[in-house]
Amino acid sequence: MATPSPPAAPAAPAPGASTPAAPAFDPKGKTFLQRLAAFLVDAKATYGVDVKKDSGRSADWEQKHHIAHMFAYNKYKNSKPAHVEPGGNTIAWDYFTTPSVIWQPLVWSDFLRTKEGAVPTLSGNAWEKGKEPDKDKTLENTKAILIAAQIGNSGQAMVACGYSPCGEPCKCSAGRSKHLTEEAADLNSVDIGTLNGKLAAAKAGNIDTYLATFGLNRPLKDHPESPEEWHVEATG
Repeated sequence: MATPSPPAAPAAPAPGASTPAAPAFDPKGKTFLQRLAAFLVDAKATYGVDVKKDSGRSADWEQKHHIAHMFAYNKYKNSKPAHVEPGGNTIAWDYFTTPSVIWQPLVWSDFLRTKEGAVPTLSGNAWEKGKEPDKDKTLENTKAILIAAQIGNSGQAMVACGYSPCGEPCKCSAGRSKHLTEEAADLNSVDIGTLNGKLAAAKAGNIDTYLATFGLNRPLKDHPESPEEWHVEATG
Protein backbone atom coordinates (compact mmCIF):
# COMPACT_ATOMS: atom_id res chain seq x y z
CA MET A 1 0.00 0.00 0.00
CA ALA A 2 1.38 3.36 -1.02
CA THR A 3 2.36 5.85 1.69
CA PRO A 4 0.02 8.88 1.62
CA SER A 5 1.65 12.05 0.37
CA PRO A 6 1.97 14.89 2.89
CA PRO A 7 -0.46 17.78 2.41
CA ALA A 8 0.75 20.37 -0.01
CA ALA A 9 2.20 23.57 1.47
CA PRO A 10 0.13 26.71 0.93
CA ALA A 11 1.00 28.42 -2.28
CA ALA A 12 3.23 31.47 -1.91
CA PRO A 13 1.51 34.73 -2.80
CA ALA A 14 2.16 35.90 -6.30
CA PRO A 15 4.70 38.71 -6.70
CA GLY A 16 3.02 42.04 -5.95
CA ALA A 17 0.04 40.42 -4.26
CA SER A 18 -1.07 42.11 -1.02
CA THR A 19 -0.88 40.24 2.28
CA PRO A 20 -4.28 39.88 3.97
CA ALA A 21 -4.70 42.49 6.72
CA ALA A 22 -4.59 41.28 10.30
CA PRO A 23 -8.02 41.25 11.95
CA ALA A 24 -8.89 44.42 13.85
CA PHE A 25 -8.36 44.30 17.60
CA ASP A 26 -11.53 43.37 19.47
CA PRO A 27 -11.49 44.81 23.02
CA LYS A 28 -14.49 42.78 24.11
CA GLY A 29 -13.54 40.50 26.99
CA LYS A 30 -10.03 41.99 27.22
CA THR A 31 -8.57 43.47 30.39
CA PHE A 32 -7.42 47.07 30.59
CA LEU A 33 -3.78 46.03 30.38
CA GLN A 34 -4.44 43.91 27.27
CA ARG A 35 -6.21 46.83 25.61
CA LEU A 36 -3.43 49.23 26.54
CA ALA A 37 -0.74 46.88 25.25
CA ALA A 38 -2.54 46.51 21.90
CA PHE A 39 -2.82 50.30 21.60
CA LEU A 40 0.87 50.88 22.36
CA VAL A 41 1.99 48.22 19.86
CA ASP A 42 -0.27 49.56 17.10
CA ALA A 43 0.72 53.19 17.66
CA LYS A 44 4.36 52.27 17.10
CA ALA A 45 3.76 49.86 14.22
CA THR A 46 1.25 52.00 12.32
CA TYR A 47 2.28 55.56 13.12
CA GLY A 48 5.86 55.20 14.35
CA VAL A 49 5.09 56.73 17.75
CA ASP A 50 6.49 54.99 20.83
CA VAL A 51 4.00 56.17 23.46
CA LYS A 52 5.53 55.95 26.92
CA LYS A 53 3.46 55.25 30.02
CA ASP A 54 3.96 55.46 33.77
CA SER A 55 6.01 52.60 35.13
CA GLY A 56 3.73 51.65 38.00
CA ARG A 57 3.10 52.98 41.49
CA SER A 58 3.17 51.58 45.00
CA ALA A 59 0.42 52.21 47.53
CA ASP A 60 2.83 54.21 49.71
CA TRP A 61 3.94 56.35 46.76
CA GLU A 62 0.32 57.03 45.83
CA GLN A 63 -0.65 57.93 49.40
CA LYS A 64 2.32 60.26 49.87
CA HIS A 65 1.47 62.27 46.79
CA HIS A 66 -2.24 62.18 47.57
CA ILE A 67 -1.54 63.79 50.97
CA ALA A 68 0.68 66.35 49.27
CA HIS A 69 -2.09 67.19 46.81
CA MET A 70 -4.73 67.45 49.51
CA PHE A 71 -2.59 69.85 51.56
CA ALA A 72 -1.37 71.99 48.67
CA TYR A 73 -4.33 72.06 46.25
CA ASN A 74 -7.24 69.60 46.65
CA LYS A 75 -8.84 69.86 43.23
CA TYR A 76 -11.32 67.13 44.00
CA LYS A 77 -14.84 68.43 43.49
CA ASN A 78 -16.63 66.17 45.96
CA SER A 79 -13.95 65.11 48.43
CA LYS A 80 -12.55 67.01 51.39
CA PRO A 81 -10.19 66.01 54.22
CA ALA A 82 -11.66 65.29 57.63
CA HIS A 83 -10.11 68.52 58.99
CA VAL A 84 -10.50 71.39 56.54
CA GLU A 85 -8.57 74.66 56.44
CA PRO A 86 -10.97 77.49 57.42
CA GLY A 87 -12.35 79.10 54.28
CA GLY A 88 -10.87 76.43 52.01
CA ASN A 89 -10.94 72.73 51.23
CA THR A 90 -7.37 71.58 51.88
CA ILE A 91 -6.02 69.85 55.00
CA ALA A 92 -6.12 72.29 57.91
CA TRP A 93 -2.68 73.64 58.83
CA ASP A 94 -3.36 73.35 62.56
CA TYR A 95 -4.23 69.67 62.14
CA PHE A 96 -1.40 69.00 59.67
CA THR A 97 1.06 70.14 62.35
CA THR A 98 -0.53 68.50 65.42
CA PRO A 99 2.30 66.40 66.96
CA SER A 100 -0.07 63.83 68.44
CA VAL A 101 -1.53 62.86 65.03
CA ILE A 102 -0.07 59.54 63.85
CA TRP A 103 0.34 59.71 60.08
CA GLN A 104 -0.61 56.54 58.19
CA PRO A 105 1.58 55.17 56.62
CA LEU A 106 3.65 58.32 56.11
CA VAL A 107 5.94 60.46 58.26
CA TRP A 108 5.46 64.18 58.83
CA SER A 109 9.21 64.78 58.48
CA ASP A 110 8.88 64.31 54.71
CA PHE A 111 6.54 67.30 54.54
CA LEU A 112 6.94 69.75 57.43
CA ARG A 113 9.68 72.40 57.29
CA THR A 114 10.86 75.24 59.53
CA LYS A 115 11.40 78.83 58.38
CA GLU A 116 14.97 77.83 57.58
CA GLY A 117 13.80 74.88 55.49
CA ALA A 118 14.90 72.26 58.02
CA VAL A 119 12.93 69.36 59.50
CA PRO A 120 11.10 70.57 62.65
CA THR A 121 12.12 69.25 66.06
CA LEU A 122 9.86 67.88 68.78
CA SER A 123 10.47 68.47 72.45
CA GLY A 124 8.32 65.94 74.23
CA ASN A 125 4.81 66.33 72.81
CA ALA A 126 5.32 69.86 71.46
CA TRP A 127 7.43 71.58 68.84
CA GLU A 128 10.72 72.98 70.06
CA LYS A 129 10.68 76.78 70.14
CA GLY A 130 12.35 78.21 67.07
CA LYS A 131 12.24 74.84 65.31
CA GLU A 132 8.49 74.54 64.76
CA PRO A 133 6.84 74.03 61.35
CA ASP A 134 6.41 77.07 59.10
CA LYS A 135 3.38 77.12 56.81
CA ASP A 136 4.99 78.85 53.83
CA LYS A 137 8.10 76.66 53.84
CA THR A 138 6.00 73.52 54.33
CA LEU A 139 3.76 74.45 51.40
CA GLU A 140 6.83 75.16 49.28
CA ASN A 141 8.32 71.76 50.17
CA THR A 142 5.02 69.96 49.54
CA LYS A 143 4.66 71.47 46.08
CA ALA A 144 8.26 70.50 45.34
CA ILE A 145 7.44 66.89 46.25
CA LEU A 146 4.68 66.84 43.63
CA ILE A 147 6.83 68.47 40.95
CA ALA A 148 9.73 66.08 41.63
CA ALA A 149 7.33 63.16 41.11
CA GLN A 150 6.35 64.64 37.73
CA ILE A 151 2.71 64.95 38.72
CA GLY A 152 0.82 66.49 35.79
CA ASN A 153 -0.24 70.12 35.39
CA SER A 154 2.98 71.39 37.00
CA GLY A 155 2.36 69.24 40.07
CA GLN A 156 -1.27 70.26 40.53
CA ALA A 157 -3.07 67.26 39.04
CA MET A 158 -5.22 65.14 41.33
CA VAL A 159 -3.62 62.09 42.96
CA ALA A 160 -5.95 59.43 44.37
CA CYS A 161 -5.47 57.60 47.68
CA GLY A 162 -3.04 54.73 47.98
CA TYR A 163 -5.17 53.09 50.64
CA SER A 164 -8.86 52.65 51.36
CA PRO A 165 -9.94 54.23 53.57
CA CYS A 166 -7.62 57.22 53.31
CA GLY A 167 -5.44 57.58 56.43
CA GLU A 168 -4.12 60.41 58.57
CA PRO A 169 -3.69 63.30 58.27
CA CYS A 170 -6.27 63.46 55.45
CA LYS A 171 -8.96 60.80 55.96
CA CYS A 172 -10.97 62.03 52.98
CA SER A 173 -13.55 60.08 50.98
CA ALA A 174 -11.59 59.94 47.71
CA GLY A 175 -11.36 56.43 46.31
CA ARG A 176 -8.26 54.30 45.96
CA SER A 177 -6.24 54.91 42.82
CA LYS A 178 -7.15 52.84 39.75
CA HIS A 179 -3.44 52.82 38.91
CA LEU A 180 -2.94 50.39 41.79
CA THR A 181 -5.66 48.03 40.61
CA GLU A 182 -4.35 48.00 37.01
CA GLU A 183 -7.40 49.85 35.72
CA ALA A 184 -5.69 53.07 34.62
CA ALA A 185 -2.41 54.43 33.28
CA ASP A 186 -0.86 57.79 32.49
CA LEU A 187 0.57 58.31 29.01
CA ASN A 188 3.31 60.76 28.09
CA SER A 189 1.69 64.06 27.08
CA VAL A 190 4.27 64.86 24.39
CA ASP A 191 3.81 61.41 22.84
CA ILE A 192 0.03 61.88 22.84
CA GLY A 193 0.44 65.16 20.97
CA THR A 194 2.79 63.58 18.45
CA LEU A 195 0.40 60.69 17.84
CA ASN A 196 -2.53 63.08 17.46
CA GLY A 197 -0.59 64.93 14.77
CA LYS A 198 0.17 61.68 12.93
CA LEU A 199 -3.51 60.69 13.05
CA ALA A 200 -4.56 64.05 11.66
CA ALA A 201 -2.01 63.84 8.84
CA ALA A 202 -3.28 60.37 7.95
CA LYS A 203 -6.90 61.59 8.15
CA ALA A 204 -7.48 58.81 10.68
CA GLY A 205 -9.46 60.74 13.27
CA ASN A 206 -7.96 61.90 16.56
CA ILE A 207 -6.48 60.36 19.67
CA ASP A 208 -9.90 59.72 21.23
CA THR A 209 -11.39 57.94 18.21
CA TYR A 210 -8.18 55.92 17.95
CA LEU A 211 -8.24 54.95 21.63
CA ALA A 212 -11.89 53.93 21.29
CA THR A 213 -10.98 51.21 18.78
CA PHE A 214 -9.01 49.56 21.59
CA GLY A 215 -11.76 49.99 24.16
CA LEU A 216 -9.97 52.88 25.88
CA ASN A 217 -10.93 56.43 26.78
CA ARG A 218 -9.72 59.55 28.61
CA PRO A 219 -12.36 60.17 31.30
CA LEU A 220 -10.56 63.11 32.95
CA LYS A 221 -9.60 65.16 29.90
CA ASP A 222 -12.49 67.58 30.45
CA HIS A 223 -12.44 67.58 34.26
CA PRO A 224 -13.57 71.08 35.43
CA GLU A 225 -10.94 71.41 38.17
CA SER A 226 -7.98 69.30 37.05
CA PRO A 227 -8.14 68.09 33.44
CA GLU A 228 -5.79 65.20 32.67
CA GLU A 229 -5.33 64.53 28.96
CA TRP A 230 -2.79 61.81 29.75
CA HIS A 231 -4.99 59.56 31.94
CA VAL A 232 -6.54 56.52 30.20
CA GLU A 233 -8.97 53.83 31.38
CA ALA A 234 -11.00 51.06 29.79
CA THR A 235 -14.28 52.14 28.22
CA GLY A 236 -17.19 50.93 30.30
